Formats: sequence, structure tokens, C-alpha cells
Amino acid sequence: MTRPHVGHVPYGGSGIIRTCANPGQVALTFDDGPWVWTERIMDELEKYRSRGTFFITGHNLLLGRKIDDDETVYPELLRDMRKRGHQIGSHTWTHQHLGKISHAARVHEMVYNEMALRNVLGVVPTYMRPPYAEWRDRDVRADLDDLGYHIVMYNIDTKDFLHNGRDDIQASIDTFEDAVSKEGDGSYVVLCHDIREWTAKKLVPAMLRTIRERGYEAVTLGECLNDPEEFWYRDPEAGEEL
Repeated sequence: MTRPHVGHVPYGGSGIIRTCANPGQVALTFDDGPWVWTERIMDELEKYRSRGTFFITGHNLLLGRKIDDDETVYPELLRDMRKRGHQIGSHTWTHQHLGKISHAARVHEMVYNEMALRNVLGVVPTYMRPPYAEWRDRDVRADLDDLGYHIVMYNIDTKDFLHNGRDDIQASIDTFEDAVSKEGDGSYVVLCHDIREWTAKKLVPAMLRTIRERGYEAVTLGECLNDPEEFWYRDPEAGEEL
């Protein structure tokens, strides 16, 4: 598969994505899923006519599931995710520390996830987020550049993985509300995890209320970067963006 670099959004180490291009937009992003809470998050987004971006871990060893296992709900969940207008990116196959494994193992992590997403969606993504937010290694950036990926970080970390309790999740809500300008003129890429119960039940609804009350719009990452949707994915047969 050929992997051309198209459009204006930087690939690989030529520029790490941390924020939106447009004031007034918020990209809510979710790592590690899908899981049992993912559909609830999508339903919350739909209530506010909003869209999010989901960085998919194909074989989540902690959860014991693979996204292309037809005996599970996950293939249909991912197809529904894309049908609803959410963006899908890669969070690698098994969530490894990319800087601590070999070149061959890094390629394996990315390509196996591509294969699983191809099996389910018929496309592979051009956006990825490195596990553990580890992107600084020169070889990691070079490999992701060669594979044709945009590397996505964030400028708001809710740290919801530390606060997965009914009351404890308020710390993540406070982090978000403190970071987002009340003037409605900021631009944010927000890190959350759709495998967390109280992210789905309390954090996401609270963030969406704040976004609306402060005059923001919750959009996909590609939208907030002014990247046409046809550049978010590749045709695995041709290797070209759709």
C-alpha cells in the first residue's frame, strides 16, 4: 500500500498536533476503546449534535478483546461510529511503548491495527495517537512518517484514567472547565478514555454542557484542523486517501 502525504496537516515528526486551527472549536478525543461505555459516549455526543474522535486499540490486552472479532459487538459498534460521523484513528494494535520496541515491532503495531480496521471498515486511518503520549523518540517519529500518519497529542489532559469514580471524576471535570476559556475563543484537543465508566456517565456530559454554555462547537479532529474528510482515511487496496 502506498502512503502519500496529502493536504496541509503535518505528518510524522514534521509537526505534532496539539490544538485546533479554529478558535471556538473543541475536539474531544477518546483513547483505548472501543468498550462497553463507548456507545453511551456516542449517545451523549448525539444529544448535543456533536462529534468526537476515537483512537482505537485493536487488540486491547487489558480488556481481552479484538475489534474485528465477529463474535463480539465491536465490529458493528465501529461501523456505527463512523456512520454517526465520528472520526476514527489508530492507537496501535496492543498499546505498546513505541520507543521501547524495535522498528519491526512498531510497524507490526501499526499495520496489524490497520488490518483489523480494514476488516471492519474497509479503510485505514491517517491519524494516530501514540500510547502513553510517547512521541519524542526520533525513530518513532520517522517510522510514523514513513507509514503516513499524523501524530496527535492534546492541550487538555483530563486525566480521567486517574479519576474513575462517581465523585472522583469531578477532578477531571474541574480540569476541563479550568482550562477552557470562558470567552469562547480558545481551541482545544482534549484527551479522554472511552473505556472508563465515569468518563461516559459524568465527564462527557459535563464537558458537552460547558462547551455549549461557553459558545464552543465540539467537532472531529479533522474538522478542527480544516482537513477534508477524504484525507482522514486511506483505501487499503490503492493506498490513496479516499
